[in-house]
Amino acid sequence: MRWSKAGWMWLCLLSVGCATATPQAEPSCFSCDDQRVVRIIPSAKLRSNDQGRRFQHPMNLTQAEWETLLRGVMVRSTHSPLLGPSYQGATEPLFLDEEVRALGSSLRQAFQQATEQEAVVFATARATDEGPAQVTSGAWFVEASRIHLRLANCRIAVTMPSIRRQIWIDPLFAQAGIFYELVPGNRQALMNKPSSGGGVFRPDPVELVIDQSGRSEAAAPAVPEGPSSVPSASSLEERLAVLKRLRDLGLITEEEYRSKKQQLLDRL
Repeated sequence: MRWSKAGWMWLCLLSVGCATATPQAEPSCFSCDDQRVVRIIPSAKLRSNDQGRRFQHPMNLTQAEWETLLRGVMVRSTHSPLLGPSYQGATEPLFLDEEVRALGSSLRQAFQQATEQEAVVFATARATDEGPAQVTSGAWFVEASRIHLRLANCRIAVTMPSIRRQIWIDPLFAQAGIFYELVPGNRQALMNKPSSGGGVFRPDPVELVIDQSGRSEAAAPAVPEGPSSVPSASSLEERLAVLKRLRDLGLITEEEYRSKKQQLLDRL
């Protein structure tokens, strides 16, 4: 059953206590439908021991920077059969290109408005050929110049509409069972690892910390300015090669690659 936009907005109101007798402002919701939700919440809702924490918000990243960051979040499946040894699947991006574009736009807007006492939560549902949609959800915040992804659910198959609605109300509502694990990459680290097995209890969210202090340098090679900074042929070839490698690795978009390439060529 597909909910109307008004229905999802009603869930957003419930999640922040807006459904009271006294009218209050609507929550800042930047994507509210049955496929995706991105909104701002008080930081105290993250976890009981997060009360009183102050984050480095607002934060201004471009959509291209958000998309690069989202493409850099990697996961791999974990398998623990009853008979036989446990094994892991191949490492792959957590988000599909469609999810990267949609989340990048919504997260950019949300973090431009979030305050130091707020965080940004999200949930996204991915249709599958096998049956139930796969749901991924969690929260984002910035602290000590590092971006934190607190992942509550990673590609869990949700069959019950009531569970789906609960996750949309509270994206940090974690479901039992761990079938994917985060794989830290360059400038990334895990703050806490998942609880073993999940069991029947709600597992603790896994937290990935992303160091973005050198993002401008990592995004693409700097293009020198000024009349005396014309690059040599060997230097130009090296920079073009670096640009191509970054594009092939998915760290910059095709549009960014072409733009930076043209800037380098214009310096000749």
